[in-house]
Amino acid sequence: MNAVRTTPEPLRRPSAAPAAYPLDALGECLGAAAERLRAVLQCPAALCGQSLLSAASLAAQSQADVEIDGRREPLSLWHVTVAESGERKSAADQWALRAHRDHERDAADEYRQAQTAFEIAAGAHKAAMRKAESKADATAIREAMANAGAAPEPPLSPLLLLSEPTLEGLQKLYQTGRPSLGLFNDDAGDFLGGHAMNRDNRTKSAAGFSRLWDSGEFSRVRSGDGAAKYFGRRLALHVMMQPIIAERVLSDDLLTGQGFLARCLLSWPQSTIGSRRYVEADLSIDPAMVAYWERMRALLRMPPPLRADTRNELDPRTLTICPDAKQCWIAIADAIERDMASEYAEVKAWASKAGAQVLRIAGVLTLVENGEPQTIAIDTIERAARLAQYHLAEAARIVGTARIPTHLRNAELLLEWCRAKGKTLLYSADVLRNGPGPIRDADTFRTAADTLAAHGWAEPIEGGAVADGRRRAHVWRVVSEDGA
Repeated sequence: MNAVRTTPEPLRRPSAAPAAYPLDALGECLGAAAERLRAVLQCPAALCGQSLLSAASLAAQSQADVEIDGRREPLSLWHVTVAESGERKSAADQWALRAHRDHERDAADEYRQAQTAFEIAAGAHKAAMRKAESKADATAIREAMANAGAAPEPPLSPLLLLSEPTLEGLQKLYQTGRPSLGLFNDDAGDFLGGHAMNRDNRTKSAAGFSRLWDSGEFSRVRSGDGAAKYFGRRLALHVMMQPIIAERVLSDDLLTGQGFLARCLLSWPQSTIGSRRYVEADLSIDPAMVAYWERMRALLRMPPPLRADTRNELDPRTLTICPDAKQCWIAIADAIERDMASEYAEVKAWASKAGAQVLRIAGVLTLVENGEPQTIAIDTIERAARLAQYHLAEAARIVGTARIPTHLRNAELLLEWCRAKGKTLLYSADVLRNGPGPIRDADTFRTAADTLAAHGWAEPIEGGAVADGRRRAHVWRVVSEDGA
């Protein structure tokens, strides 16, 4: 009699469904634009909201900080969105950053003209200094040099948007370019898997980026360049990644423990792939999108407040919180603190920064909506709190399920490989030669195969079997999802 087959067991517990992203909390300008992106692109609402709010942070962060009881919070927001390939991440990013890219292009045109003028002025200054050095005595030389004046300074780099900078490259650009920059990447495998975040540089890069989020400061100590400390810099960030990259990143103890990821507003929305229909609409002339771009251009064109006698050290003005808004914020911060012992116990690092995130989001929303305000209203704090609490709930939902043990992750990779290749029989020689990279050693393969067998996804064939034309001693039959 044949044994009764059972349905295979999941290799991990399924994650809870994500909550709905509160698009209305973004306010009239950002919320309307996000709704139009969602309706036309048919991508997840959270992807649209993340793209627009991070873009607004880049436009606003140079203008103001939020101050509460002597503590200042920059308006820099860091977003991480997890979405599959084909989720239209690039499209959302392109529409959200359209005004920013236009601004950067205009700045590049101005830079080329300024660079030409600088080179002419620098050449004239060098000639004047050479002529001064040819004078007969020291007094005449000093007088001639004084008349020549200080050497002209080169124009600041026009770069605004970066995709995969190293920490050192970013810091160097902050010395010679804008004090307010954005790191935007719609396929963050390039950034998180690149030089800046490889095993050798991860600790240093994560700490350096985190200091920028905290206070906008960094220091450089180099044998050739000497030592210097820089202040008044800002970095907005939005990186999008596919689930397979997200699981690896979110299970990285260094990135979570050090605090880099805890400074990020996480979202892993439900996919809309397979349910979308083409929408006949031109977003380039859509009233909500046009109004959003006009507001972004207005913020980007505002001269950044600078510290006296500097070219690129920000000295943002202060946004304060009106009394009832402050009491509302205190109640929200205290409630999150209480929940860190229960609901947010697994994501304390994210929860500990949630109060600061509320202030930052509220500051960005205020600048987008109110021109040049001095205070943040209670309605804005309440909306910012809804957004921050959505992200905190996402962190609690995502982080625990992303941190799966290596043997389970390898078992999943092996099963996915079998399905992709149409494999019904599994044996070591095939996997070690052609299988997924992380499983190409005998011990790892055997552990992964045994894990699949323990969960009902593979059955060891007693005595082996013929596979690919040869007799194999150790063979597993791959089981389908219905147990057949």
